[in-house]
Amino acid sequence: MRPLPRRTPLALAVQRPTLHRTLFTSVLLTATLLGSSMANAAPVKVNIAVQPLSNALTELGMQTNLQILYSPDQVAGIKSRAVSGSLEPSEALSALLKGTGISFQINGNSVTLVSGGGSGLQLGATTISGQALGLTTEDTGSYTTGATTTATKLPLTLRETPQSVTVVTRQQMDDRGVTSVADALRNTPGITSQKYDSDRTEFSARGQAITNFQYDGVNTIYDGVYGENPNNSDDSASLDHIEVIKGATGLMTGTGDPSATVNLIRKKPTKEFKASVSATAGRWDKYRAEGDISGSLTDSGNVRGRFVTTYQDANSYLDHYSQKKDLFYGVLEADLTDDTLLTFGIDKSSATPRGSSWTGNPTYFADGGRTEFPRHFNPAADWSRRDFDSTTYFASLEQALANDWKLKVSLDQKTTDHDTQLASASGGNPDRATGEGMFLYWGRWEGHRVQNTADVNVSGPFSLGGREHELVAGVMASHSRQTGSTYDTSAFSQVPGSIYDWNGELPKQEFPKNGKYERTQSQNGVYLATRLRPTDDLSFILGTRLSTFKYNEDYNYNPGANQTDTHASYKEHGVVTPYAGVVYDLNDTYSAYASYTNIYQPQIYKDANGSTLQPVEGNAYETGLKAAYFEGKLNASLAFFRIEQDNVAESIGTNPVTNEGIYKAIDGATTKGVELELAGELAEGWNLSAGYTYARTRDQDEQRIFGYPLSTTRPEHVVRTFTTYRLPGVMNQFTVGGGVSWQSAFYGKIYSASAGDYTQIKQGGYTLVDLMTRYQYDDHLSFTVNANNVFDKNYLTGLGNFDTTFYGEPRNVQVTAKYDF
Repeated sequence: MRPLPRRTPLALAVQRPTLHRTLFTSVLLTATLLGSSMANAAPVKVNIAVQPLSNALTELGMQTNLQILYSPDQVAGIKSRAVSGSLEPSEALSALLKGTGISFQINGNSVTLVSGGGSGLQLGATTISGQALGLTTEDTGSYTTGATTTATKLPLTLRETPQSVTVVTRQQMDDRGVTSVADALRNTPGITSQKYDSDRTEFSARGQAITNFQYDGVNTIYDGVYGENPNNSDDSASLDHIEVIKGATGLMTGTGDPSATVNLIRKKPTKEFKASVSATAGRWDKYRAEGDISGSLTDSGNVRGRFVTTYQDANSYLDHYSQKKDLFYGVLEADLTDDTLLTFGIDKSSATPRGSSWTGNPTYFADGGRTEFPRHFNPAADWSRRDFDSTTYFASLEQALANDWKLKVSLDQKTTDHDTQLASASGGNPDRATGEGMFLYWGRWEGHRVQNTADVNVSGPFSLGGREHELVAGVMASHSRQTGSTYDTSAFSQVPGSIYDWNGELPKQEFPKNGKYERTQSQNGVYLATRLRPTDDLSFILGTRLSTFKYNEDYNYNPGANQTDTHASYKEHGVVTPYAGVVYDLNDTYSAYASYTNIYQPQIYKDANGSTLQPVEGNAYETGLKAAYFEGKLNASLAFFRIEQDNVAESIGTNPVTNEGIYKAIDGATTKGVELELAGELAEGWNLSAGYTYARTRDQDEQRIFGYPLSTTRPEHVVRTFTTYRLPGVMNQFTVGGGVSWQSAFYGKIYSASAGDYTQIKQGGYTLVDLMTRYQYDDHLSFTVNANNVFDKNYLTGLGNFDTTFYGEPRNVQVTAKYDF
């Protein structure tokens, strides 16, 4: 079998520079525009300000889908001209290079770049295809992206964004065998997780829970780890990439904890035909099938469509637990005119687990000693379940306006339904000798939620002081209404027999209805952000948001003679959230930056008097350095951050009358830390994603908060790394890779009947190692093997949920076969 050609965006004759730059690097310009030559490509909208030529060439590549590669030495110190308008790519490139002494020649796909009238590198008939780094990551083979809009809605490179940004690209998800949003976030630099039970996970960044999620930049309401959230069951097959903006993001999200915003970017239709099918088999009888087809629906390509579907059926390392889930994703794009793009899509998914646990394992024996249940022990009944169904309709209209301005209207409606019926044998402290004395946690909940969101904004360039700047202004409105019923029972409250004999077999219960609830949430806001460029090397990003928040919850418990009603609400008007950032280019590679934003998070927690706590308020600061090597194909960042908050809620007990939690507000909570990250291509065929994060949280008395004077509920140190390398020469059909994740100790608060009080338990720091190998049989067929936790580390990933603990996954392997048409 002949060796496969090496898949690289460069010509085979041109070698990429390494981090230690060689004395001389050849110059290369290549372009692939929707399958046609650059010379006769259709006009595209171009808007490039005066700036260093290397940055301008990167922006041109993003805006025209050109891939531009060149020697950094050749463009060092050269400023570009401002270029804007509807231009053919060749015209745009000519205008950009005018006056630089650099010219080019095109003959079909043959490109010659000539400096100062001298000779250049002639590609002859070489054809190079590939997609430049831009707002999509699919088919780039990259571990980084060319631009992001999550922080400000302005299309900025990572280096131009004055906050720490982590991107999980499509290539990373494929390399790691990711099948869900939770899988992707679990391995993301700077993010930690706590798994509450078999189906629910909470993710954190910078010592705070992540509560801000978006789909294609449109906010979605987060209703706690127990609700219908992307981090619980959403499939990743429909995603192009995931953008994680670290820190507070109130300018675009309004409320939220100063942890991070997770923006899930969906796949887009392509003009050219492409399709793939894949099948996955893994340990514990995991089976998965996936299909993806995309292309033009008309001869002219002005209407494009894409359809993605998955089906997964998997058991688990947990006894008598299994889950089935599916996804149906369809999206259409239509060029109504040369200046108007309409997008419409449907995203439908469902998850039907069986053997779902409400909690983890009991922590203490009745004598106060620690239990030692095996990792596979599942306290749930075999009929326990959490069934979720979700359907999202989304649409957007993008309209080009005069003077290179653009209008974008995004509409989104998400409907979710859940039916939860649980029984877990994890209450109490069992007798060490007999295993008796346990009781059941159980109940039933049903819910139906409809969330409607609209976002309308205009963006474009403007001139001030003889220079060109950018501005975006918009309005966002979101409303959610959730209704549901609760059920309960007092029968069979004791676990029958010994917990040591538990196998999940329990008669299915009839849950009498005991309550109903209605919850409405709304957030409206107007926002404005501008990027000012007083000099070529200096830019300021200034913005503000004016928001209104409303929340109302009514819960009727035990309807009838003994009815108990509870109510929670808040209403906030005219909340101003300012944002300021500055980026200074030290040279063509390095930039220094700083940013500030305000924190505002309404809350529904109540104090001992039944009064709702005041909103969490504070400030977030960040400063650091960023670098873009190889014209943005490798990005690095070093960030120092400080988060200050007042009115942070801390649990201090339960109201015996209403069964509601009681909280107190903590002032002066401060988180300080540092983040270091490197992502992209180190050398030809060598990708890397690596990050280290340190986050230290203290109250005003320099004690660790959340009720622990000497501990923290989240690890303070986190390291996440993963790398792949495509072997050279005759072995180039093989790609090998692996990753190491390490985190320091974290603690939990669990009640011990023997001690008669809450106690502190610890999960020490631990390291997990993953490996992968891919064999590219030919241009169409590949096989990927992923081995996770290869050293079979035994560790706890959840501490404290209903005074229980939860184990992480043991060693497991999966194999994926994929065929690209």
